[in-house]
Amino acid sequence: MKFFFTSLLVVLFFNLNHSQSKELEDITLEMLWETDSPNDEDGVAEVLYEKGEISFKMTESWEYDFVVTRRVKIYNKDGYDQANVQIPYYVGNKSSDKESVSRIKGYVYYEENGKIEREKLRRKEVFDIDLSDSWEAKKFTLPKIQDGVILEYTYTITSPHVSNLPVWVFQNDIYTRYSEYATKIPNEYLAYSIKSKGYHQFKTLVDQTESPIYVRSAGTQIRTSIKHSQHIINDLPKIKNESFVNNVSNYLPSVGYELSSYKTGEYEAHKSVSKTWDDVVNTLSDTDTYNVELSRSKYFSSDLKTLLRDINLPKEKMIAVFEFVKDRMTWNDKERRYTSDKLNKVYKEKVGNSADINIMLTAMLREAGLDANPVLSSTISHGIPLYPTISGFNYVFTHININGEVFLLDATNEFSIPNVLPKRLLNWRGTVIKPDGFESLNLVPSSSSVKRYQVSAEVNEEGEVDGMCRIISIDQFGLETRNLLYKKSDDDIKLKYGKDFNLNKITEVSTANLNDISKPMVEGFSFSGNGEYVEKIGDKIYLSPMLFLNSKQNPFKDEERIYPIDFTYPRSIEHYISISLPEGYKIDYMPEKAIFNLGDSLLTLTYLIEENNGMISLKVNQNINSILFLPQDYANLKDFYANLINKENEKIVLVKS
Repeated sequence: MKFFFTSLLVVLFFNLNHSQSKELEDITLEMLWETDSPNDEDGVAEVLYEKGEISFKMTESWEYDFVVTRRVKIYNKDGYDQANVQIPYYVGNKSSDKESVSRIKGYVYYEENGKIEREKLRRKEVFDIDLSDSWEAKKFTLPKIQDGVILEYTYTITSPHVSNLPVWVFQNDIYTRYSEYATKIPNEYLAYSIKSKGYHQFKTLVDQTESPIYVRSAGTQIRTSIKHSQHIINDLPKIKNESFVNNVSNYLPSVGYELSSYKTGEYEAHKSVSKTWDDVVNTLSDTDTYNVELSRSKYFSSDLKTLLRDINLPKEKMIAVFEFVKDRMTWNDKERRYTSDKLNKVYKEKVGNSADINIMLTAMLREAGLDANPVLSSTISHGIPLYPTISGFNYVFTHININGEVFLLDATNEFSIPNVLPKRLLNWRGTVIKPDGFESLNLVPSSSSVKRYQVSAEVNEEGEVDGMCRIISIDQFGLETRNLLYKKSDDDIKLKYGKDFNLNKITEVSTANLNDISKPMVEGFSFSGNGEYVEKIGDKIYLSPMLFLNSKQNPFKDEERIYPIDFTYPRSIEHYISISLPEGYKIDYMPEKAIFNLGDSLLTLTYLIEENNGMISLKVNQNINSILFLPQDYANLKDFYANLINKENEKIVLVKS
């Protein structure tokens, strides 16, 4: 977004001497002699200092300079990849949108013969690479990397996109001693909302000064206030990888700036952009995507009339239109909140981004007489929009209300069904944009997705097992399985089962309802052999009654937990297993029945087993009814899974009768 002064062109001059931040220290021999991280016993490198600085200038419109400085200490070869630097920047489709990268400098400091030496990055060692149609990058590798060196680099990104300043993430994949984000904003003309989050607190220093602005058209100077902000944090541990964290960036300490209001002339009032959720919705509702394209219908009207000629019931209309759009359109894998072009053109070309396809779907459903509205959301990989924001959204899908019953539709995936959104969209909440306002929407599914295993097997006297397995997948599991198996050969599927279940021999692979998405997805295969689940020692046979379906290890092994545990959606994993025992054998030991509960049935395990006339019948069901657990719940969750693992790995002992 760009903002032009209506009556004057200005050049800004900032007082750059005002700063309370830490400055870069001179490099010493003692710093180079340091051989191990004093802060992380496994540390391969450390960020000694990093700083991002934002300042504004005016040419034909507002622009900002983003100056980044980074200094890193390398301890061993596992930290050498810190010397590989890539600086992405936006180029867009118009020259006026293009960002630029300049003033790249890099140095590597090392000790030689008791003196500090420095190797410089040369210009010819900086390369340009294409990342996508809209993004490019500067890429370089700092020279003379070896154990003990200190590398340092700086660069400047100049950007016209002042509506969103770069988000600064303070934490890194290595220990960080000092990180700072500083901004100098002409807040009489540009006002920003600060968006901060994270599990580690940072200190913010704010000051106000005045700086002169030269007005070329008038040949005079005016003075405007400059807001100086510094966000500082010291001594941050490296980012820890933990299981069941959808997007760790939701929890990392970071700060971003989003334009909340602006003015284009010295004496004009500020125009609001996104101070509140009402502002966000109003701003989006005025765009072509949510105004013009939602109301256009001429390009599809003939096809829609033909499609609905003999359909009268609202739900049947919804399904017909939904399937039509899925069948006609191909998603280009781009997650967007805005349409890429006029939808009549997209409709003709049959390829589009997520907004193209789902805004088209919404418009067609409205034309069919249904109460349909777009839903703004953020994918899991994009993060959670905690504050009123436009940039926090990167996706749109469809909400329908039929006589009080709500349906959520996403037409980017041919296997999706009503109220089963792709996993990438199950990111807490969305915002329904209605003609008369907006509504917050819970995106966590209300019912459990089901994965059901049905196994019939028999064990012979040699401790070998033959059997058949049937797998039924419903809702999220059905969508995921269809996407995995689509266009896979039987040989590919056999390899998948062999890897997933650690089976020696798999035969007679089959699938059902792969393309009939109105029914559960069904898989089947036959298996044989003597895997880890059965062992004959002397006259005894040790048999795991869950065969190859037991949980192998606890996903929660750490002593402590930093981030919340997020299972994304509720689920039920059911096992129904029948095993015929070999003739001449009887049970010497059989596990006991058990029911485990965590909290008020937030997690449950039901383990029921019995023997009747040489036939073992086992029912083991795991239910995850609550998707989010806080770090303070971790100890209980870890114990629950430890008990689950132990129970699922108990064995039956068979002896000769």
